[in-house]
Amino acid sequence: MKDCSTQCWVILEYYIDNNMDANILYERLIEENLDKGFQVKLVVNNFRDVTYIQLRKYFLSYEGEWIPSREGVSIPASIENIHSLLYGLLDICAKAEGEEVIKFFHDHITKK
Repeated sequence: MKDCSTQCWVILEYYIDNNMDANILYERLIEENLDKGFQVKLVVNNFRDVTYIQLRKYFLSYEGEWIPSREGVSIPASIENIHSLLYGLLDICAKAEGEEVIKFFHDHITKK
């Protein structure tokens, strides 16, 4: 990973503090771990006239607010990127379901 100067981190923190939750068009909780005080959210928002899809980790502040962290990914919400994400998720689901079916029939056959 490329080193980030202090100025780079200041800019990134400014972006997170001032823009990450600005102009949210869609938000969905993906995972929540209250023991460790974090959430992972799928967020769609606008920034500088570009719509982005984000998968980002949020931390619970001492004030009880969920604050976006640097941990996550943000990509332009182009139809190509959305299709690629959807196809990837569908592949994962199909393989998981396939493994469940194979296990079910394996267990069923070996019981006889």
